[in-house]
Amino acid sequence: LYEVAESMDPSYVNARAFRIMFLRANEYDSKASAEQMIKFFDLKHQLFGVDKLVKDITMQDLDEDDIACLKTGHIQLAGRDRSGRKIFVVFGGLVEESSKTLQSSLRVIYFVVMRALQQSVETQIRGTVSVWYTKGDFRSQAKGKGCFEDFVAGRALPQKKAAIHFCVDDMRQFVLTNLVVKVMRSKLRARFRLHLGSLTECRYQLSTYGILPQSLPLNDDEGLNLDRHLQWVHCCAMEDTFGCSISPTEGLLDSSPSARPIIPQQMDVLFTGGKSTSHEGNKSLHLLVQGYSVLYDSGTDETKRQVVSTIVDEIHRSGGRFLKKHGKRSSEVVCWKEVPSGEVRQKVMQTFRNRRRQLTVSRQKVSSTKGPLIEGEPLPNDVIFGRAQRNPGSELLHRLIKDHFEEYESLGRGVKMRLVGSIMQTITDQGGRFLQPAASEDGRWLEVPKDAARERISKYFR
Repeated sequence: LYEVAESMDPSYVNARAFRIMFLRANEYDSKASAEQMIKFFDLKHQLFGVDKLVKDITMQDLDEDDIACLKTGHIQLAGRDRSGRKIFVVFGGLVEESSKTLQSSLRVIYFVVMRALQQSVETQIRGTVSVWYTKGDFRSQAKGKGCFEDFVAGRALPQKKAAIHFCVDDMRQFVLTNLVVKVMRSKLRARFRLHLGSLTECRYQLSTYGILPQSLPLNDDEGLNLDRHLQWVHCCAMEDTFGCSISPTEGLLDSSPSARPIIPQQMDVLFTGGKSTSHEGNKSLHLLVQGYSVLYDSGTDETKRQVVSTIVDEIHRSGGRFLKKHGKRSSEVVCWKEVPSGEVRQKVMQTFRNRRRQLTVSRQKVSSTKGPLIEGEPLPNDVIFGRAQRNPGSELLHRLIKDHFEEYESLGRGVKMRLVGSIMQTITDQGGRFLQPAASEDGRWLEVPKDAARERISKYFR
Protein backbone atom coordinates (compact mmCIF):
# COMPACT_ATOMS: atom_id res chain seq x y z
CA LEU A 1 0.00 0.00 0.00
CA TYR A 2 2.99 2.30 0.39
CA GLU A 3 3.63 1.98 -3.36
CA VAL A 4 -0.05 2.63 -4.06
CA ALA A 5 0.03 5.79 -1.94
CA GLU A 6 3.23 6.99 -3.60
CA SER A 7 1.78 6.44 -7.06
CA MET A 8 -1.37 8.38 -6.09
CA ASP A 9 0.44 11.46 -4.69
CA PRO A 10 4.26 11.41 -4.40
CA SER A 11 4.28 14.90 -2.83
CA TYR A 12 2.25 13.61 0.12
CA VAL A 13 4.33 10.52 0.78
CA ASN A 14 7.70 12.22 0.23
CA ALA A 15 6.95 15.45 2.10
CA ARG A 16 9.65 16.20 4.66
CA ALA A 17 7.17 17.11 7.43
CA PHE A 18 5.39 13.78 6.94
CA ARG A 19 8.50 11.59 6.92
CA ILE A 20 10.19 13.32 9.83
CA MET A 21 7.27 12.39 12.10
CA PHE A 22 8.28 8.74 11.75
CA LEU A 23 11.95 9.51 12.28
CA ARG A 24 11.20 11.42 15.47
CA ALA A 25 8.92 8.64 16.71
CA ASN A 26 11.70 6.07 16.21
CA GLU A 27 14.59 8.21 17.46
CA TYR A 28 15.90 8.64 13.89
CA ASP A 29 16.25 4.90 13.26
CA SER A 30 15.68 4.90 9.48
CA LYS A 31 14.88 1.18 9.22
CA ALA A 32 12.32 1.24 12.04
CA SER A 33 10.83 4.45 10.61
CA ALA A 34 10.39 2.87 7.15
CA GLU A 35 8.74 -0.21 8.66
CA GLN A 36 6.36 1.94 10.69
CA MET A 37 5.46 4.02 7.65
CA ILE A 38 4.40 0.84 5.82
CA LYS A 39 2.27 -0.19 8.83
CA PHE A 40 0.81 3.33 8.90
CA PHE A 41 -0.49 3.10 5.34
CA ASP A 42 -1.82 -0.41 6.01
CA LEU A 43 -3.74 0.90 9.02
CA LYS A 44 -5.01 3.95 7.17
CA HIS A 45 -6.27 1.78 4.30
CA GLN A 46 -7.98 -0.56 6.74
CA LEU A 47 -9.73 2.29 8.58
CA PHE A 48 -10.55 4.77 5.81
CA GLY A 49 -10.10 3.01 2.48
CA VAL A 50 -7.82 3.65 -0.45
CA ASP A 51 -9.41 7.01 -1.33
CA LYS A 52 -8.09 8.57 1.90
CA LEU A 53 -4.54 7.19 1.70
CA VAL A 54 -2.99 10.47 0.59
CA LYS A 55 -5.04 13.03 2.48
CA ASP A 56 -5.15 14.19 6.07
CA ILE A 57 -8.16 12.87 7.95
CA THR A 58 -10.57 15.60 9.04
CA MET A 59 -13.93 15.64 10.79
CA GLN A 60 -15.61 15.38 7.39
CA ASP A 61 -14.02 11.94 6.94
CA LEU A 62 -15.69 10.57 10.08
CA ASP A 63 -19.20 9.14 9.80
CA GLU A 64 -22.00 9.54 12.33
CA ASP A 65 -20.90 6.54 14.38
CA ASP A 66 -17.36 7.90 14.50
CA ILE A 67 -18.55 11.32 15.65
CA ALA A 68 -20.73 9.73 18.32
CA CYS A 69 -17.76 7.68 19.51
CA LEU A 70 -15.54 10.79 19.51
CA LYS A 71 -18.04 12.72 21.64
CA THR A 72 -18.17 9.98 24.28
CA GLY A 73 -14.66 11.01 25.33
CA HIS A 74 -13.27 7.52 24.73
CA ILE A 75 -9.90 9.18 24.06
CA GLN A 76 -9.14 12.74 25.16
CA LEU A 77 -6.26 15.19 25.11
CA ALA A 78 -5.43 16.20 28.68
CA GLY A 79 -2.74 18.86 28.49
CA ARG A 80 0.94 18.16 29.10
CA ASP A 81 2.95 16.65 31.92
CA ARG A 82 5.74 18.49 33.74
CA SER A 83 8.18 17.51 30.98
CA GLY A 84 5.98 19.07 28.32
CA ARG A 85 4.76 15.78 26.83
CA LYS A 86 1.22 15.55 25.48
CA ILE A 87 -1.13 13.41 27.60
CA PHE A 88 -3.79 11.13 26.10
CA VAL A 89 -6.40 9.65 28.45
CA VAL A 90 -8.26 6.55 27.21
CA PHE A 91 -11.45 5.23 28.84
CA GLY A 92 -11.85 1.67 27.56
CA GLY A 93 -15.28 1.00 29.04
CA LEU A 94 -16.95 3.66 26.90
CA VAL A 95 -16.66 1.50 23.76
CA GLU A 96 -19.16 -1.32 23.21
CA GLU A 97 -18.23 -4.81 22.08
CA SER A 98 -19.62 -4.72 18.53
CA SER A 99 -17.23 -4.73 15.60
CA LYS A 100 -18.86 -1.56 14.30
CA THR A 101 -18.04 0.45 17.43
CA LEU A 102 -14.56 -1.11 17.56
CA GLN A 103 -13.91 0.19 14.04
CA SER A 104 -15.21 3.62 15.06
CA SER A 105 -13.00 3.53 18.13
CA LEU A 106 -9.90 2.87 16.03
CA ARG A 107 -10.82 5.62 13.59
CA VAL A 108 -11.28 8.06 16.48
CA ILE A 109 -7.94 7.06 18.04
CA TYR A 110 -6.28 7.63 14.66
CA PHE A 111 -7.95 11.05 14.28
CA VAL A 112 -7.10 12.33 17.78
CA VAL A 113 -3.49 11.10 17.82
CA MET A 114 -2.66 12.32 14.31
CA ARG A 115 -4.37 15.64 14.97
CA ALA A 116 -2.19 16.22 18.03
CA LEU A 117 1.00 15.19 16.21
CA GLN A 118 0.35 17.31 13.13
CA GLN A 119 -0.55 20.40 15.13
CA SER A 120 2.61 20.42 17.24
CA VAL A 121 6.23 19.68 16.40
CA GLU A 122 6.90 19.82 20.15
CA THR A 123 4.59 16.83 20.65
CA GLN A 124 6.49 14.88 17.96
CA ILE A 125 9.85 15.66 19.60
CA ARG A 126 8.99 15.32 23.29
CA GLY A 127 6.71 12.32 22.84
CA THR A 128 3.35 11.36 24.32
CA VAL A 129 2.07 9.90 27.58
CA SER A 130 -0.96 7.57 27.54
CA VAL A 131 -3.15 6.96 30.57
CA TRP A 132 -5.55 4.00 30.22
CA TYR A 133 -8.24 4.36 32.86
CA THR A 134 -10.09 1.08 33.31
CA LYS A 135 -11.59 1.47 36.79
CA GLY A 136 -15.20 1.14 37.93
CA ASP A 137 -17.68 2.16 35.24
CA PHE A 138 -14.80 2.57 32.80
CA ARG A 139 -13.68 -1.05 33.09
CA SER A 140 -13.99 -2.72 29.70
CA GLN A 141 -16.54 -5.53 29.47
CA ALA A 142 -15.15 -6.75 26.16
CA LYS A 143 -12.91 -9.33 27.88
CA GLY A 144 -9.88 -8.45 25.83
CA LYS A 145 -11.72 -7.85 22.56
CA GLY A 146 -10.11 -4.99 20.66
CA CYS A 147 -6.87 -4.99 22.68
CA PHE A 148 -4.91 -6.49 19.79
CA GLU A 149 -6.36 -3.96 17.34
CA ASP A 150 -5.48 -1.09 19.69
CA PHE A 151 -1.95 -2.46 20.01
CA VAL A 152 -1.54 -2.71 16.22
CA ALA A 153 -2.88 0.83 15.74
CA GLY A 154 -0.54 2.13 18.43
CA ARG A 155 2.48 0.63 16.68
CA ALA A 156 1.49 2.09 13.32
CA LEU A 157 0.94 5.70 14.43
CA PRO A 158 4.11 7.84 14.48
CA GLN A 159 4.00 8.84 18.11
CA LYS A 160 7.03 8.68 20.38
CA LYS A 161 5.65 6.76 23.35
CA ALA A 162 7.38 8.17 26.40
CA ALA A 163 5.18 6.39 28.95
CA ILE A 164 2.03 4.26 29.19
CA HIS A 165 0.08 4.13 32.46
CA PHE A 166 -2.71 1.68 33.33
CA CYS A 167 -5.07 2.53 36.20
CA VAL A 168 -7.09 -0.42 37.55
CA ASP A 169 -9.03 -1.24 40.71
CA ASP A 170 -9.49 -5.00 40.25
CA MET A 171 -6.77 -7.28 41.63
CA ARG A 172 -7.31 -9.95 38.94
CA GLN A 173 -6.96 -7.34 36.23
CA PHE A 174 -3.86 -6.00 37.95
CA VAL A 175 -2.20 -9.43 38.09
CA LEU A 176 -3.13 -10.31 34.50
CA THR A 177 -1.88 -7.00 33.12
CA ASN A 178 1.30 -7.33 35.16
CA LEU A 179 1.97 -10.74 33.58
CA VAL A 180 1.44 -9.28 30.09
CA VAL A 181 3.88 -6.45 30.84
CA LYS A 182 6.55 -8.89 32.00
CA VAL A 183 6.62 -10.74 28.67
CA MET A 184 7.04 -7.55 26.66
CA ARG A 185 10.31 -6.49 25.14
CA SER A 186 12.50 -4.68 27.66
CA LYS A 187 12.43 -1.37 25.77
CA LEU A 188 8.63 -1.32 25.77
CA ARG A 189 8.30 -2.78 29.26
CA ALA A 190 10.35 0.07 30.71
CA ARG A 191 7.70 2.53 29.60
CA PHE A 192 4.77 0.73 31.23
CA ARG A 193 3.51 1.58 34.71
CA LEU A 194 0.59 -0.13 36.46
CA HIS A 195 -1.45 1.62 39.18
CA LEU A 196 -3.93 -0.07 41.54
CA GLY A 197 -6.32 1.80 43.80
CA SER A 198 -8.97 4.49 44.07
CA LEU A 199 -9.12 7.63 41.94
CA THR A 200 -7.28 9.62 44.61
CA GLU A 201 -4.59 6.94 44.91
CA CYS A 202 -4.13 6.76 41.13
CA ARG A 203 -3.92 10.54 40.89
CA TYR A 204 -1.23 10.56 43.55
CA GLN A 205 0.75 7.80 41.84
CA LEU A 206 0.48 9.56 38.47
CA SER A 207 1.64 12.83 40.02
CA THR A 208 4.95 11.15 40.92
CA TYR A 209 5.50 10.77 37.16
CA GLY A 210 4.79 14.43 36.43
CA ILE A 211 1.08 14.04 35.55
CA LEU A 212 -0.93 16.63 37.45
CA PRO A 213 -4.01 15.40 39.36
CA GLN A 214 -6.20 17.77 37.32
CA SER A 215 -5.09 16.10 34.08
CA LEU A 216 -7.61 13.28 34.44
CA PRO A 217 -10.95 14.65 33.15
CA LEU A 218 -12.84 13.19 36.08
CA ASN A 219 -14.83 14.72 38.91
CA ASP A 220 -14.19 13.67 42.50
CA ASP A 221 -17.12 11.22 42.23
CA GLU A 222 -15.38 9.65 39.18
CA GLY A 223 -17.92 11.16 36.80
CA LEU A 224 -16.55 11.98 33.35
CA ASN A 225 -16.02 15.69 32.64
CA LEU A 226 -16.49 16.29 28.91
CA ASP A 227 -16.55 20.11 28.82
CA ARG A 228 -13.00 20.65 27.58
CA HIS A 229 -13.11 17.67 25.24
CA LEU A 230 -16.34 18.76 23.55
CA GLN A 231 -14.91 22.25 23.12
CA TRP A 232 -11.88 20.72 21.40
CA VAL A 233 -14.18 18.66 19.13
CA HIS A 234 -16.15 21.79 18.29
CA CYS A 235 -12.97 23.70 17.41
CA CYS A 236 -11.79 20.82 15.21
CA ALA A 237 -15.10 20.86 13.36
CA MET A 238 -14.88 24.62 12.77
CA GLU A 239 -11.26 24.37 11.71
CA ASP A 240 -12.02 21.71 9.12
CA THR A 241 -15.11 23.56 7.93
CA PHE A 242 -13.05 26.71 7.39
CA GLY A 243 -10.62 24.73 5.18
CA CYS A 244 -7.56 25.13 7.41
CA SER A 245 -6.50 21.47 7.53
CA ILE A 246 -2.82 20.51 7.45
CA SER A 247 -1.01 18.89 4.55
CA PRO A 248 2.40 17.22 4.88
CA THR A 249 3.93 19.61 2.37
CA GLU A 250 3.13 22.48 4.72
CA GLY A 251 4.42 20.73 7.82
CA LEU A 252 2.24 22.45 10.37
CA LEU A 253 -1.16 24.01 10.61
CA ASP A 254 -1.36 27.59 9.55
CA SER A 255 -0.48 29.50 12.71
CA SER A 256 -2.90 32.33 12.01
CA PRO A 257 -5.62 32.84 14.63
CA SER A 258 -8.40 31.70 12.29
CA ALA A 259 -6.66 28.42 11.47
CA ARG A 260 -5.29 27.12 14.72
CA PRO A 261 -7.53 27.00 17.77
CA ILE A 262 -5.82 26.58 21.11
CA ILE A 263 -7.68 24.84 23.92
CA PRO A 264 -6.66 26.16 27.38
CA GLN A 265 -5.38 23.43 29.67
CA GLN A 266 -5.55 23.21 33.44
CA MET A 267 -2.18 24.83 34.17
CA ASP A 268 -2.31 27.52 31.47
CA VAL A 269 -2.31 31.14 32.61
CA LEU A 270 -5.20 33.01 30.97
CA PHE A 271 -5.02 36.77 30.48
CA THR A 272 -8.62 37.90 30.24
CA GLY A 273 -8.29 41.67 29.95
CA GLY A 274 -8.46 42.53 33.64
CA LYS A 275 -11.30 40.16 34.51
CA SER A 276 -10.67 37.90 37.48
CA THR A 277 -10.48 34.17 36.83
CA SER A 278 -10.35 31.11 39.06
CA HIS A 279 -8.37 29.10 36.49
CA GLU A 280 -5.82 26.78 38.11
CA GLY A 281 -2.90 28.22 36.15
CA ASN A 282 -3.77 31.77 37.24
CA LYS A 283 -3.90 30.62 40.86
CA SER A 284 -0.40 29.15 40.47
CA LEU A 285 0.88 32.42 38.99
CA HIS A 286 -0.55 34.49 41.86
CA LEU A 287 0.91 32.12 44.45
CA LEU A 288 4.34 32.46 42.82
CA VAL A 289 4.00 36.25 42.69
CA GLN A 290 3.01 36.28 46.35
CA GLY A 291 6.02 34.15 47.30
CA TYR A 292 8.50 36.32 45.39
CA SER A 293 6.89 39.72 46.14
CA VAL A 294 9.30 40.75 48.92
CA LEU A 295 12.37 39.89 46.84
CA TYR A 296 10.92 41.57 43.75
CA ASP A 297 9.81 44.79 45.48
CA SER A 298 13.15 45.28 47.27
CA GLY A 299 15.43 44.05 44.47
CA THR A 300 17.39 45.77 41.74
CA ASP A 301 16.30 45.77 38.11
CA GLU A 302 18.49 42.71 37.47
CA THR A 303 16.98 40.89 40.46
CA LYS A 304 13.48 41.67 39.19
CA ARG A 305 14.34 40.27 35.74
CA GLN A 306 15.64 37.07 37.35
CA VAL A 307 12.51 36.71 39.49
CA VAL A 308 10.24 37.13 36.43
CA SER A 309 12.29 34.55 34.48
CA THR A 310 12.04 32.09 37.38
CA ILE A 311 8.24 32.45 37.53
CA VAL A 312 7.84 32.04 33.76
CA ASP A 313 10.06 28.95 33.78
CA GLU A 314 8.10 27.47 36.69
CA ILE A 315 4.79 27.86 34.82
CA HIS A 316 6.30 26.20 31.74
CA ARG A 317 7.72 23.32 33.83
CA SER A 318 4.24 22.65 35.20
CA GLY A 319 3.00 22.23 31.61
CA GLY A 320 1.35 25.65 31.44
CA ARG A 321 1.32 28.28 28.72
CA PHE A 322 0.46 31.98 28.75
CA LEU A 323 -2.66 32.59 26.65
CA LYS A 324 -4.83 35.58 25.81
CA LYS A 325 -8.06 36.04 23.89
CA HIS A 326 -7.92 37.24 20.33
CA GLY A 327 -11.62 37.21 19.45
CA LYS A 328 -14.36 34.61 19.03
CA ARG A 329 -15.05 32.06 16.35
CA SER A 330 -18.63 31.83 17.49
CA SER A 331 -20.80 32.98 20.36
CA GLU A 332 -20.02 29.79 22.25
CA VAL A 333 -16.27 29.21 21.86
CA VAL A 334 -13.62 31.74 22.86
CA CYS A 335 -10.41 31.60 20.82
CA TRP A 336 -6.99 31.90 22.40
CA LYS A 337 -3.44 32.47 21.25
CA GLU A 338 -0.08 32.18 22.99
CA VAL A 339 1.42 35.38 24.35
CA PRO A 340 4.92 36.23 22.99
CA SER A 341 7.73 35.82 25.54
CA GLY A 342 8.44 39.55 25.78
CA GLU A 343 4.80 40.34 26.47
CA VAL A 344 4.64 37.51 29.02
CA ARG A 345 7.41 39.17 31.04
CA GLN A 346 5.59 42.51 30.92
CA LYS A 347 2.35 40.91 32.12
CA VAL A 348 4.09 39.11 35.01
CA MET A 349 5.69 42.42 36.05
CA GLN A 350 2.24 44.02 35.85
CA THR A 351 0.92 41.30 38.15
CA PHE A 352 3.52 42.33 40.74
CA ARG A 353 2.47 45.99 40.39
CA ASN A 354 -1.22 45.09 40.66
CA ARG A 355 -0.58 43.13 43.83
CA ARG A 356 1.40 46.02 45.35
CA ARG A 357 -1.36 48.44 44.43
CA GLN A 358 -4.03 46.22 45.97
CA LEU A 359 -2.05 45.98 49.20
CA THR A 360 -1.65 49.76 49.22
CA VAL A 361 -5.38 50.27 48.73
CA SER A 362 -6.11 47.77 51.49
CA ARG A 363 -3.75 49.54 53.88
CA GLN A 364 -5.24 52.85 52.82
CA LYS A 365 -8.76 51.67 53.67
CA VAL A 366 -7.62 50.47 57.07
CA SER A 367 -5.50 53.50 57.87
CA SER A 368 -8.08 56.02 56.65
CA THR A 369 -10.57 54.94 59.29
CA LYS A 370 -7.88 55.23 61.98
CA GLY A 371 -6.50 58.63 60.85
CA PRO A 372 -6.48 61.38 63.44
CA LEU A 373 -9.52 63.62 63.77
CA ILE A 374 -8.78 67.31 63.37
CA GLU A 375 -10.14 70.03 65.54
CA GLY A 376 -12.48 72.51 63.92
CA GLU A 377 -13.07 73.16 60.23
CA PRO A 378 -10.61 72.72 57.31
CA LEU A 379 -8.21 75.59 56.63
CA PRO A 380 -8.23 77.39 53.26
CA ASN A 381 -5.03 75.72 52.07
CA ASP A 382 -6.11 72.18 53.05
CA VAL A 383 -6.71 69.64 50.28
CA ILE A 384 -10.05 67.87 50.76
CA PHE A 385 -10.58 64.51 49.08
CA GLY A 386 -14.07 63.29 48.21
CA ARG A 387 -15.73 66.68 48.10
CA ALA A 388 -17.45 68.15 45.04
CA GLN A 389 -16.82 71.81 45.99
CA ARG A 390 -13.14 72.70 45.90
CA ASN A 391 -11.50 75.00 48.41
CA PRO A 392 -8.30 76.98 47.60
CA GLY A 393 -6.05 74.11 48.69
CA SER A 394 -7.77 71.66 46.33
CA GLU A 395 -7.59 74.24 43.52
CA LEU A 396 -3.83 74.53 44.12
CA LEU A 397 -3.41 70.75 43.95
CA HIS A 398 -5.24 70.47 40.63
CA ARG A 399 -3.27 73.41 39.21
CA LEU A 400 0.01 71.70 40.16
CA ILE A 401 -1.18 68.43 38.59
CA LYS A 402 -2.06 70.26 35.37
CA ASP A 403 1.34 72.00 35.27
CA HIS A 404 3.28 68.75 35.80
CA PHE A 405 1.08 66.35 33.81
CA GLU A 406 3.32 66.02 30.73
CA GLU A 407 6.41 65.68 32.94
CA TYR A 408 4.69 62.96 34.98
CA GLU A 409 3.78 60.97 31.86
CA SER A 410 7.40 60.94 30.65
CA LEU A 411 8.90 59.65 33.92
CA GLY A 412 9.52 56.13 35.24
CA ARG A 413 7.51 54.79 38.16
CA GLY A 414 10.07 55.56 40.88
CA VAL A 415 10.63 59.12 39.63
CA LYS A 416 6.88 59.66 39.36
CA MET A 417 6.56 59.03 43.08
CA ARG A 418 9.23 61.67 43.79
CA LEU A 419 7.31 64.19 41.67
CA VAL A 420 4.13 63.42 43.62
CA GLY A 421 6.12 63.87 46.82
CA SER A 422 7.32 67.30 45.72
CA ILE A 423 3.72 68.35 44.98
CA MET A 424 2.67 67.20 48.43
CA GLN A 425 5.56 69.13 49.95
CA THR A 426 4.42 72.29 48.11
CA ILE A 427 0.97 71.92 49.68
CA THR A 428 2.46 71.27 53.12
CA ASP A 429 4.83 74.26 52.90
CA GLN A 430 1.83 76.53 52.45
CA GLY A 431 0.26 75.16 55.61
CA GLY A 432 -2.07 72.72 53.89
CA ARG A 433 -3.13 69.28 55.05
CA PHE A 434 -4.79 66.33 53.29
CA LEU A 435 -8.26 65.69 54.68
CA GLN A 436 -11.36 63.63 54.07
CA PRO A 437 -14.80 63.54 55.70
CA ALA A 438 -15.09 61.18 58.65
CA ALA A 439 -17.05 57.99 58.01
CA SER A 440 -19.57 58.90 60.68
CA GLU A 441 -20.74 61.85 58.58
CA ASP A 442 -21.06 64.03 61.72
CA GLY A 443 -19.26 67.00 60.16
CA ARG A 444 -15.83 66.03 61.45
CA TRP A 445 -12.68 65.55 59.38
CA LEU A 446 -9.89 62.99 59.24
CA GLU A 447 -6.33 63.69 58.20
CA VAL A 448 -5.32 61.31 55.37
CA PRO A 449 -1.98 59.48 55.95
CA LYS A 450 0.85 60.40 53.57
CA ASP A 451 0.90 57.07 51.71
CA ALA A 452 -2.85 57.19 51.08
CA ALA A 453 -2.62 60.83 49.95
CA ARG A 454 0.27 59.99 47.60
CA GLU A 455 -1.77 57.16 46.02
CA ARG A 456 -4.80 59.43 45.53
CA ILE A 457 -2.74 62.16 43.87
CA SER A 458 -1.16 59.54 41.58
CA LYS A 459 -4.67 58.52 40.52
CA TYR A 460 -5.45 62.12 39.57
CA PHE A 461 -2.52 61.97 37.13
CA ARG A 462 -3.76 58.67 35.65
